[in-house]
Amino acid sequence: MTETKADCIPPAVLSKLTAFVRTHLFRWMMCLCPFLAALLDTAAQQDTATVQDSTALQDTTVETALQQVPAISLEEAVTFYESGQNDRAREAFLRILGDRPEEPIVLYHMGRLETDQEAAEQYFLKVLLHEPEHALADDALLEVSRIQYALGRHDEAVNACNRLLVAYPESDLENETRFLLGRALLDGRRPELSRLVFEQLLASAPDSTLVRSARLAIADSYQVQGDLIEAARQYLRFEIDFPGVEGLETVLWQAGQCLENAGRTVEAGYVYQRLIKRYPDSAEAKRARVERPVPE
Repeated sequence: MTETKADCIPPAVLSKLTAFVRTHLFRWMMCLCPFLAALLDTAAQQDTATVQDSTALQDTTVETALQQVPAISLEEAVTFYESGQNDRAREAFLRILGDRPEEPIVLYHMGRLETDQEAAEQYFLKVLLHEPEHALADDALLEVSRIQYALGRHDEAVNACNRLLVAYPESDLENETRFLLGRALLDGRRPELSRLVFEQLLASAPDSTLVRSARLAIADSYQVQGDLIEAARQYLRFEIDFPGVEGLETVLWQAGQCLENAGRTVEAGYVYQRLIKRYPDSAEAKRARVERPVPE
């Protein structure tokens, strides 16, 4: 069998060679360490510089992108809103709020765009907080009143309506405010006060589009108060004063109910008979046929 060269080296020579290498190996490594350390340090510096350059490039890119976003004017944002482009309007208004967080026109329109009523209320309240004398302040306060009424916070709605009438006496929203005030009082179980408000509305604005609603609300106030005969009389007067108006079948039904609940069944029967004759296909007429006595 052929032997390798290592196998031919005498043991004594190997021993001396090993001792020589062991003695000088550490020295060689010590000599190499500064060079390796410098090499590693240079590589680390290059990595750091690369990261810094990358970060600076990213910052520059973001800044450039922001600069490229076109500015939008308040007029443009309102135009989006008025044309029904609600998503674009909302985005535009939010961008403007980022620079002008107290801008009343933006806050008002954001309230109109907001679908959550409580969030919308906060936008309108900010208008009143920052610009109580702004041209939209009375509009914002009426919106607050409407939201409070819709959420069943009737006392708060009453206070807001009264505040509007006192703080903005020249507002063209007076009639709407008075009507809402009356409804809030009525639903808050204060029928006598509500009736006074509706009567004031009828006296001050006899040609208002709210006249019919106010007249019905007055009849409702008597019903809530428990004066059923007067309530029925008001409902029947409404039928006479506004013949052919939409919803008369409901008015006749309410009049008949008031009379029947007051023990005036004969009079109630005649009202039901007129209801069936005039509105034979209505749900109220069907109920009158089935549930209530109708005289021959």
